[in-house]
Amino acid sequence: MTKLLEVEGLAKNFGGLQVSADISMTLNAGDRCALIGPNGAGKTTFVNLVTGVIPPSAGTIRLAGRDITRLPAAERVRLGLIRSFQVARLFKSMTVREHLELAVLQRDRRTFRLFASVGKVAGLADEVAGLLDTMGLTQAAHTAVGSLAYGQQRLLEIALALAMKPKVLILDEPAAGVPHSESQRILDAIDRLPEDLAVLMIEHDMDLVFRFARTIVVLAQGRLLCSGTAKEIVADPRVREVYLGSRADAR
Repeated sequence: MTKLLEVEGLAKNFGGLQVSADISMTLNAGDRCALIGPNGAGKTTFVNLVTGVIPPSAGTIRLAGRDITRLPAAERVRLGLIRSFQVARLFKSMTVREHLELAVLQRDRRTFRLFASVGKVAGLADEVAGLLDTMGLTQAAHTAVGSLAYGQQRLLEIALALAMKPKVLILDEPAAGVPHSESQRILDAIDRLPEDLAVLMIEHDMDLVFRFARTIVVLAQGRLLCSGTAKEIVADPRVREVYLGSRADAR
């Protein structure tokens, strides 16, 4: 398998306080992995370390074999490590299609085309149409973002991340704020992501986690507690104690 993201011995100290310690994990091409844990487990800190928002105190991060531990966040994005909210800049008066056109042009450093007709940019219409189709947003293409349902806005955020052509996509609570009845739309869209893309999802909706993840990584108190399949995680008494509790019995 092609290793796309390798994290070894990642740690973070704030002064004398250690908030992350000795975290290691690997994402291969095509992986669908969920990162879970109780509040305060260190999930956000871990993702901030991986994406370059904060520097680690120790450890190594590699993307497609390249050491990116000390690279700035913007350079990691350029190399294909994308976190959904990093590229979500939604403008209420712009349409869904216009957002995606802008994202593609920015990615290719062709924003000067904004002052010309985007219809003349080779390949742009086909790429945007593909993104709309993947996220189930074709019917909303000409709708202003301010008129979208919240679930559709979350789908647009994922589409914008996908427009950056990621190697590794980190979905930061994609169902947050979305009514439970609509979470299936998000899962359906995620199921249509490119098969060779490595996806790491941070999510509290355990129904969504169990439906999405082939592997699950559990953090607790800033450390890797365990990892495995959904069946293995549900059966692990440590996970039941610190996080799942009665939800594991319900599964």
